[in-house]
Amino acid sequence: MKKWIFTALLLCAGIGSAFAQAKDFDGLWEGTLNKADGGTVFVRLFVEENNVYMTRTDDDGDLTKDFSKEVMMSKGYGGQLNAFWMDTGGVWTETQFYSLSWTSEDELSIYHTRHVSNEDGNGYSDWGYSATGTLKK
Repeated sequence: MKKWIFTALLLCAGIGSAFAQAKDFDGLWEGTLNKADGGTVFVRLFVEENNVYMTRTDDDGDLTKDFSKEVMMSKGYGGQLNAFWMDTGGVWTETQFYSLSWTSEDELSIYHTRHVSNEDGNGYSDWGYSATGTLKK
């Protein structure tokens, strides 16, 4: 009996982790988001196996993954996929965060935050924004 219970628990745990990321976020997603201050910001993300990449246009005009950020991390669970990157240069440090929620196979809900800090001689000043909207495949 103990072996049966242990086997059943092990099987349930394996099935649960196999379906933890049940949605396929793979693809090129883009959209114009509404910022809290009334402005807009365009976002384009490429997702491959739950890894979220920024994109850039190369010298030939082709869209490619942008690996220029110092820190990039993505993690998905269920119907959500979160990603952030951090970078620095000279007197500034920047972080961008993307929280993606599955709406359909062609649409994602997104919450996006950008935060920049600048060394200004007397310490640091900062600025940033938050934006929401949808991304389409």
